[in-house]
Order: sequence, then C-alpha cells, then structure tokens
Amino acid sequence: MIDTLLSPLRLPERALEALGQIVEDLAGLREEMAANLRPMRTDMAAVRESTSRLPEGIAELEQSITQLSGKLDHIDQGVGNVHADMSGLNDHVETLSKRLVAMQQTLEEMTGSVETVIKDLPGASGSGVVSRVRDAIGGESS
Repeated sequence: MIDTLLSPLRLPERALEALGQIVEDLAGLREEMAANLRPMRTDMAAVRESTSRLPEGIAELEQSITQLSGKLDHIDQGVGNVHADMSGLNDHVETLSKRLVAMQQTLEEMTGSVETVIKDLPGASGSGVVSRVRDAIGGESS
C-alpha cells in the first residue's frame, strides 16, 4: 500500500528520467545532423565559389550579345544593299537584252537591204536594177 501512496511522488522522478532520455536522444540526433551537414557545407562553399563569378560572366555575355547584335544589323544592311544592287543589275541586264534584240533585228534588216542592193547592182551581165533604170531613162550603160 505504501507503494500506491508513494506512486504520485515517483511521477516527477519518472518524468526526469524521460527528460534525461530525451536529452540523450537529442544529443545523438544533433551529432548525426552535424555529421550530415559537414558535406553539405563543403558543397555549399563550392557552389558559392562557382556562382560568385556569374555576374562577371553575365556582363560579358550581355556585352557579346550587344556586339553580335550590332554586327548582325550591319550584315542585314549589307544584304539589303546587295539586294538593291542585284535589282539594279537585273534591270540593266533586261535593258541590255532588249537592246541586243533590237540590234539583232536591225542587223537582219540591214542584211536584207544589203542583199537587195547587191541584187540591184549591175553584175557581170549588166542587167541589175540600176542598169535597167539607166537604160530606161536613156542613159548609157557600159
């Protein structure tokens, strides 16, 4: 019966034992977490060191992109100029082609005229158109 009466007094003693066990468990957990955090700290230091150069790299990239954009604009202008020059050349080629066709037609007409004139010249027989006209007018033929 005394045990039953003393039981409420032992409650704080049990609570203290439980708290002691909790403290021991927490200390073990703390050591385990510290051991797990050491590699993470090393990794974080490496990441921090690697990313510390990112602002410089980003600035260099922005500068390169700006330069590349300027070069592309210059190339685009050059392509536009070449396209305009090609259009002008195409117009000149077309004009030259038309002139060549006109020259060819003129040459063909001249060839026809020369052949006609040659036919009208007095030949060895003296019977060309000029000779006949001279005879018709009353001139002498030789």
